[in-house]
Amino acid sequence: MDNPVHRMLLPRFDYEAPASLERVCRLLAEAGSEARLLAGGTDLLLKMKRGDLRPRLLVSLGQLEALRQVEVSDQGLRVGPLCTMSMLQDHLLLGPDSPWAALAEGASSVGGPIIRNRATVGGNIANARPCADTVPPLMALQAHLHLESRDGGERVVALDGFIQGPGETHLRPEEIVTAIAVPAAGGPAGSCYIKITRRAAMEVTLVGCAASVQLDAAATHVERARVVLTSVAPIPLRVPAAEQVVQGCTLDRMELALHEAAEAARSAARPIDDHRAPAFYRSEMVAVTVRRALRQAVRRAEASAREAS
Repeated sequence: MDNPVHRMLLPRFDYEAPASLERVCRLLAEAGSEARLLAGGTDLLLKMKRGDLRPRLLVSLGQLEALRQVEVSDQGLRVGPLCTMSMLQDHLLLGPDSPWAALAEGASSVGGPIIRNRATVGGNIANARPCADTVPPLMALQAHLHLESRDGGERVVALDGFIQGPGETHLRPEEIVTAIAVPAAGGPAGSCYIKITRRAAMEVTLVGCAASVQLDAAATHVERARVVLTSVAPIPLRVPAAEQVVQGCTLDRMELALHEAAEAARSAARPIDDHRAPAFYRSEMVAVTVRRALRQAVRRAEASAREAS
């Protein structure tokens, strides 16, 4: 008779903890699809206990301190993939007055404190779960991923389009994410991430929305907007139709545009019925979160313009 306790034990595997990125890339090149990178391990180890994954080799990234850095330059924001959710949540460069506030808000909504102390932003991207909370903010902020391998060197790809389906990405077996780069805003900018759950913590996202906007230099209208939904499609869903409603809109007509953008997003979403919430409820919450996230992003961009003047 199958013992349920045995099903929660980790299968046998080899373990390496390299001190250099070069060694990591070499191990991945040699083991290929039989290897898995270990960062926070909050999803990986659970999948292994369930028997969903049985890698021959785990390659720990724990000694690569350079992959934990958050840096700001004239080019924008650069985040190391080993940054934990707690690090992003509390980082001074990602406060409400920052154009990248949505990333901190997404990180702060992941699990509970224990999970946030372990879970990494790189793992959140690579796991490609439909309900990920840092992927929509990064997509809304036009993030690019820096990927390295032993043979192919470095390539840079847009996060938008990187995720192909639940658990599926364009990351090759021999590659590792070495940085997440977000371009600098070209003018007054703001962003926001809002999610709906059944309880405040340790709950899967029912609906989430990340929004970012950039105003013109005179702060009279929106020059650029991005809207990305989570938990309403197999992958994080960017909504160009909602973005187009807001782009070019003057701030004195913004409230009407927000309602139009919310309806455009509702039409684009494809929520499902499950044990957590019915599809019609998720559809209603799409409109609510899009409206609220865009409104807050615009307010933050206006505040940024006032500070700069």
